[in-house]
Amino acid sequence: MKSDRRMRAALGFAMLFPFTALATAEDSRQAVFEQYLDFAALVQGGSIEPNWFADGSSFWYAEGGPANRVIWRVDPAADTLEPLFDVQRLRAAIAAAIGHEPPYAGVPFETFRLTPDGATATFSVEGRRFSLDLATYRVEEQPAPAATVAAGVRPGTFPRRGYFGMAMPSPEVLSPDGKWYATLVDDNVALRSAADGSTHALTTDGSFDDAWDVESTRLSLGAGLTIAYVPFTPWSPDSLKLFATLTDRSKLPRKGELHYMETIERTIPRPFAAAGGHLDHVRPYILHILSGERIAIDVDTENRYFSLLGWLPDSSEALFARFSRDFKSVDIMAANALDGSVRTLFTERAATFVKIQHDVISFGNTGFTTLPDGDGFLWESTRDGWNHLYLYRNDGHLERQLTRGRYPVLEVRKIDRENGWVYFTAHGERPRVYDTHLYRVALDGGAVQRLTEGEGQHAVKFSPSLAYFVDTHSSSSRAPRVDLRTADGSLIRTLAEADVSALESLGWTPTVEFSVKAADGETDLWGVMHRPYDFDPGKKYPVLEYLYAGPQIVATDRTFSLGLSKTQNLPRAMAQLGYVVVTLDGRGTPERSKAFQDVIYRSWGKNEIADHAAAIRQLGERHPFMDLDRVGIWGHSWGGYYAFAALAQAPDLYRAAVSSAPGYNPYASLLYEPYLDLPERSKDAYDFATPYRLAPQVKGRLMLVGGLADFATFPEYMRMSRALIDAGIDHDQVVLPEEGHGYTGVAEDYFIRKLAGFFARNVMDAER
Repeated sequence: MKSDRRMRAALGFAMLFPFTALATAEDSRQAVFEQYLDFAALVQGGSIEPNWFADGSSFWYAEGGPANRVIWRVDPAADTLEPLFDVQRLRAAIAAAIGHEPPYAGVPFETFRLTPDGATATFSVEGRRFSLDLATYRVEEQPAPAATVAAGVRPGTFPRRGYFGMAMPSPEVLSPDGKWYATLVDDNVALRSAADGSTHALTTDGSFDDAWDVESTRLSLGAGLTIAYVPFTPWSPDSLKLFATLTDRSKLPRKGELHYMETIERTIPRPFAAAGGHLDHVRPYILHILSGERIAIDVDTENRYFSLLGWLPDSSEALFARFSRDFKSVDIMAANALDGSVRTLFTERAATFVKIQHDVISFGNTGFTTLPDGDGFLWESTRDGWNHLYLYRNDGHLERQLTRGRYPVLEVRKIDRENGWVYFTAHGERPRVYDTHLYRVALDGGAVQRLTEGEGQHAVKFSPSLAYFVDTHSSSSRAPRVDLRTADGSLIRTLAEADVSALESLGWTPTVEFSVKAADGETDLWGVMHRPYDFDPGKKYPVLEYLYAGPQIVATDRTFSLGLSKTQNLPRAMAQLGYVVVTLDGRGTPERSKAFQDVIYRSWGKNEIADHAAAIRQLGERHPFMDLDRVGIWGHSWGGYYAFAALAQAPDLYRAAVSSAPGYNPYASLLYEPYLDLPERSKDAYDFATPYRLAPQVKGRLMLVGGLADFATFPEYMRMSRALIDAGIDHDQVVLPEEGHGYTGVAEDYFIRKLAGFFARNVMDAER
């Protein structure tokens, strides 16, 4: 590695010429820091992607890069692991077909297709398609598929705007009978033929301000804040109906998305709902494919959120959830596909909020899971104080509570109807209350069984047969490992373990987990601490904290942190510059008890910084190597809100803060409503949560960072800057043209350089 060689060369040079030691030591730290920004490159292996064969249990996966790639075949029943291809025979056959030796020494392709009988594989090499007879290793070139057919059978994408008005690409979704793709064209629902690609409009009255929508995918938030697409279908099982919505945004205020990279600057108006103002007016419909008839679902739609849950097996009814605007109630409903009449299966209410708003409107995660045979469903509820599973019949009758105890269920992974099991993930272990394991419980009720082993975070992938699962697990200090297990949790074999030798060559210091008390002196908080690669407990290190603190997500990454972006790797990387970096989740955040999260309700801004400051002080008392005279803090979005608040609410501890893409104004966004209640009912809570009043109280150094095209929060950034100017508070500004709420490419690099330099001047080199 180039930067690794640079680091070792710098260290060697410093030993020969001591007068250069300071400069070269800084170079060394910078070199390690840059490598940690691409932390995944320092960890090889430790993950696989199972590709299941037709039997539903055996699978293949690729291991290694182009130089030495092997395709392994795994038979769990026989407990065998063997190469699927004879690499030498394969390479010789391909060489004969293309007229020269393929590069490197491994399998010269990553993906391929097998015929159902497993006798023939098709793949591409150098842009040409080939077939391989696995019995004879005869390779034959195949003609390219006709362009018109390829265009017709492949799903495309279409823009979906959802509740926030930002167009996001979504895949077209195929009907169960394989004949049609549901899509959107110019804000209207259309069908695209899977046979020839022709498009047929189902609606024609859609517009920007009154747009049709169909769901084709949902999002899942994984470890390290990574986002994955989860397939979802609006189609009825008989392929004759679609659940669709028509959304009126005409009354929403427009925010300006600013672009200055043109001769004449351009402003794009973006509809955005403010707290207490007009909401997207969503009306659900059922569209009939053959007749073109649209059936309006007979339900109150004012100030409501809607989410499709699925269809009954006979396609007679569509199931959907209707959330009140304040998220204090949710109705689970069924709409008759012929006349739009509605029956309510049940209603759930809460004194605060029944679900996390982000989960529902951004990710489509309602906590509803249909049983495979369609004769009932599971519902996740915090009604007993913890998120648990409840089994319902389709008439709304509650059969039983399936899980209970002082732990939260996280996600239903699979339901094995034939054998009567529900598989789910949960934080079920104490004292490690954030460890994620796979569990199962019988649909008939009974004891919960834990199926995974080893401290940390477990992510599983089930075989189609549900007889086996692949478990990838790690912790903040333990590199990933992949195990193959039977459905009852019995270990078959370990398939892969990460190689961290490149990381160890840098002098890696493992991340440590810790627990402290919240500001109330009673509640346990958990977090992680990153230390420099050359950590010496006898030295004093300045401290940085990374936080989010918003009520939607747990921000502390307790995996081995193979972040997909430099920003995700920043907490671990900043430690390599000579800091101790701390991240924790205070009261008001999810994945604990309902009471733990409800601390935020109507109290936004009252307890969060107090919890984080109390944690840092306790850690400082516990660890003399932490220099509490030099403490900085940074965060993004609502983390930017709280990083700013730290300088006003705990200026005796925090001396510098970077507030990135900060959302400061609770009146400006509907996102605050479930947690502060509606403004007309809780004006005092909104006023207290509005931090512009704190500007005169800011002490220490503050840097504001924002993207000029971030129409949601950049106005709040500028308003805070003006409040600081009016108060005579000096502060730094970083403005990133053409960037939205997240930073990419060279803008992300620039942000990281500015952040690192800011803390170097104001924390690392600050006088004690």
